[in-house]
Amino acid sequence: MMSRDGFVVFDHDPRTARWAHAAHNVAARLATDPQVRAQNLRHGDTWFVGVDLLPNDRQGAVENVPLAGPWQTDVPDLLLHPAQVSIVYPGYPARDPDQSEANHRYRVTRMAAHVDGLLPEGKDRRRFPREFHAYILGLPLKDVSASPTVVWKGSHIIMQAALADVIGGRDPKTVDVTEAYHAARREVFERCDAVPMAARPGQAFLIHRMALHGTAPWTGPPGAGRMIAFFRPEFADPRDWLNDL
Repeated sequence: MMSRDGFVVFDHDPRTARWAHAAHNVAARLATDPQVRAQNLRHGDTWFVGVDLLPNDRQGAVENVPLAGPWQTDVPDLLLHPAQVSIVYPGYPARDPDQSEANHRYRVTRMAAHVDGLLPEGKDRRRFPREFHAYILGLPLKDVSASPTVVWKGSHIIMQAALADVIGGRDPKTVDVTEAYHAARREVFERCDAVPMAARPGQAFLIHRMALHGTAPWTGPPGAGRMIAFFRPEFADPRDWLNDL
């Protein structure tokens, strides 16, 4: 399913549920710290970014609760970074004062769709590969149905082909992929369906590193928000990034 769709949603697993419970308790405490909140809130205080927030160990364990689940047979064995804890609140996405109208509109209508690791640089926001993730693992820490992660089905095939073509045999870090990326993204919007990752704590979803994905605007009732932990371990060799998962 990963090779065909670019994502897999796994069924509930008691090991994953135990980890999600422990991670939620830790993340919820951190997310109420005023200084941490000030550093992480974006889009009119409707998105808590939470990059590298979770104090897990290099195998993913939190408070001695190991990270385990059915995805482990599908991914390379890499050391893990502190997980991102992404929290979306009712009203997402509001517009920040310094955000352009076009940027805000893209976040609303296209869910800020992107491929991770292709970072915009300079005043012209030229995109270069900078982070060479092996995969994206999402672990819901609360119900996420009000503002789910969305993946464009099959987009990884289009994106991977476009990036491999423009990079060729060169060092990926040296290649400006802006035009190829934008063209491939337009093709994805024309050809691929956007699929929400419907999952609850105890489940997990695995996304191909080349898949176009984003976050749906909030559609649920007022509440405490949705919370997802994300792991994106990186390859030591950037050339592995262009190979199949």
